[in-house]
Amino acid sequence: MKNVAVQQSLLAAETLKREARTEAFLFSVLRNELWGEPLSLSALSHTALQQLLLQARRQTVEGLVAGVLMRGNVQLEREDALLVFSRARMIEQLNHKANRVLIALENVLGAEGIEHLVFKGQTLARLYPHPTERTPGDIDFYCPPTCFRRAVEVLKTQWQVDINEGESQQHHEFSYQDVPLEMHFCMIKFNHSGIQRYWNRLLDSSPRSQTEIDGVCIPTLCPTVNVLYTFLHLYHHLVELGVGLRQFCDLLCLLHHFRTEIDRDALALHLEKMGFRRAFGAVGWILVHRLGLPEEEFPLPLPAKAQRYEKAILDIVFNGGNFGKYISQTAVRSGMRYNIEATVRKFKHYGLFWRLSCREIVATILKEIPHKMLMQIKRPF
Repeated sequence: MKNVAVQQSLLAAETLKREARTEAFLFSVLRNELWGEPLSLSALSHTALQQLLLQARRQTVEGLVAGVLMRGNVQLEREDALLVFSRARMIEQLNHKANRVLIALENVLGAEGIEHLVFKGQTLARLYPHPTERTPGDIDFYCPPTCFRRAVEVLKTQWQVDINEGESQQHHEFSYQDVPLEMHFCMIKFNHSGIQRYWNRLLDSSPRSQTEIDGVCIPTLCPTVNVLYTFLHLYHHLVELGVGLRQFCDLLCLLHHFRTEIDRDALALHLEKMGFRRAFGAVGWILVHRLGLPEEEFPLPLPAKAQRYEKAILDIVFNGGNFGKYISQTAVRSGMRYNIEATVRKFKHYGLFWRLSCREIVATILKEIPHKMLMQIKRPF
């Protein structure tokens, strides 16, 4: 029995070393993609590549990794090289499809004079050194309450789509030409009512910007508010269930691209008023010290104590992957068993990040979690 225990311990130690090597090389690949830094390896075995691609898929950065491996002429086995090429082409095609649907959406809403703005997704992809390598997701767009119902009816009529209103407190969902879209009446939901009011006022009062995608101007958030929203979305998922490296890369690309346009004083004020300034610093530590963002491009002073959260953040990132999908012990992300598991994980995260955003965490514990538990109890078996 003792020998078995020793073997298991050695195997676990070797697994941890292998995972650490994969994570370190993944950061090397991303820094090459973002900044052109030299890669730490010039060849990958079949096993090493499989481990890298597995982690890249979990972090939703598979297209970035594939692009770097091809441009860097990293030596791969023949079948592995074909796999990398095929994954890169697939992600490129998905981006082109998403862009076509986004332009079609802009044509419909623009022709009808419906106020709207597009955020996340393709509007951030264009900021990357190689935009078609960012793995696309939903097309997220926001319509103010004054024109939301009209926008729903216009899209139902012109696109013949079935819009699922569901139970979401933020958006309706539908697909068009096999591309998923989320139509938001609320861009981000806070449990603290004061924070929610502050965000709503800021969103209503801030000027809009435009970004160009395939020659078409798309309305979006202004740079300062875009940075604030992209960070808040990342941090919300980090605390609740988990988040992938793609979201960190999105924020980094925003900060780098708009480094001379971001109103640093206004951003600092918004973060302070909403209670997320410390959290912004903790995320910034990862951007600067792991992903290579020049510290002078991070819009707030980066305190040394932000480093204390690095391990906790990266443990969540690498254990759970994108939106924490890979740490769950339940196959389906619903039902009593999943909700209990998710709630336990959330409370662990609340403890880890309590000092970073205590106002919103307290409000979540007192408001959202009891509500979800009550709804679960009321739901028929």
